[in-house]
Amino acid sequence: MHRIRRLGQVARRGGALLRNRLDRRSFTARCNDDPAALDAPVALYFADGPENLYQLHQWDRVLAALPWPVVVIAARPDTGRRVLDETSLPVFFAPGSSYLEALVARGRLQVVAYVNHLPLNFRMLRFASPVHVHLGHGESDKDSSVTNQNKAYDRVLVAGAAARARIAGALREFDAAAHVREVGRPQLDLDYPGAPGWPDDGRTRVLYAPTWEGDRASMAYGSVASHGVALVRSLVDDPRYRVIYRPHPRTGVQDPSYAAADRRIRALLAERGSDHLVDTGPYGWQWAFADVCVTDLSSVAYDWLATGKPMLVTVPTEARTTLPPSLFLDEVPRLEAADAPHAAAILDRPWPRERMRELSEAYFGDTAPGASTARFVAALDEAIRLASVPVGPTSAAGPADED
Repeated sequence: MHRIRRLGQVARRGGALLRNRLDRRSFTARCNDDPAALDAPVALYFADGPENLYQLHQWDRVLAALPWPVVVIAARPDTGRRVLDETSLPVFFAPGSSYLEALVARGRLQVVAYVNHLPLNFRMLRFASPVHVHLGHGESDKDSSVTNQNKAYDRVLVAGAAARARIAGALREFDAAAHVREVGRPQLDLDYPGAPGWPDDGRTRVLYAPTWEGDRASMAYGSVASHGVALVRSLVDDPRYRVIYRPHPRTGVQDPSYAAADRRIRALLAERGSDHLVDTGPYGWQWAFADVCVTDLSSVAYDWLATGKPMLVTVPTEARTTLPPSLFLDEVPRLEAADAPHAAAILDRPWPRERMRELSEAYFGDTAPGASTARFVAALDEAIRLASVPVGPTSAAGPADED
């Protein structure tokens, strides 16, 4: 009997392997003969699974609007299918190094961009011919925003002077003048669909957009379990407010208490009907639609800073959470967990508008419409020009000329 079970397990594993192989072949055939995928000069390399596509979605609309064709290089078929379904970008499927070798050997690929520091990025980074550009997936003072992995890229595009100083002050023998370019936040220049058709009834629209619990204590910036339920209850009990609750896609994957708190918040909003919204769709429309934001130490807080509108940033309750030096956190209004039941009243406090405008300039530079996009295009244009410069001691290209 044991042998029969064993044979059955082997057969099932063999069947799964065969299905996976056929799946890869069919997806390769679907993508890798497309001239749009093969001949694009700019690529975004994404080796992660679909659960982290929120990182890519930070950039897909920006990349699609560039003056050069852009392709996404996906390492997994499930990720690649989602990219095809959810963006307008073509996909090149590269499940192994041989696929990348073939793509690079064509000689059309000039720039490869990255939105995370995944170890699998080095599968692509080993090629010396394209110019490698790190984009990240949002500005913040999180501990993870500074990493020695930045040394692997030819260019590191950051939001502004604060990020440049953060990196330059932490990495040994890293030439920030040569490798870092400040591009602001080009996402802010786009219009985003998805906003609900709420009437302008005079009520304040509050975006509560917490981050997830993190995968270790030092990165436990999330507030869903510590602040969330009391915060949301305070707001929905006050008739002046409407709540847009936008949980991070990974909320509850590590900590059951976060998953439980997320369920309670969703239930609480459902009880109050259509006056409030659980938002799990596209990101971006919230900047123009909401009036106030309550969030955690994450890129959402910094995006919101650029809008000039009021916000509260939560204080983590985990004692081991790393809170690096941050001019922003030193001055932005904060919300302790003990004060979450009084959030509605706390939002009545005056907003230091002028000081927050100064901080926005420090973190993003000029945020006038189109300014960030112009700097981003200039930085990529410089990278494309760098790709054509012969390699050697005099091969460095300077920053692109600005008008």
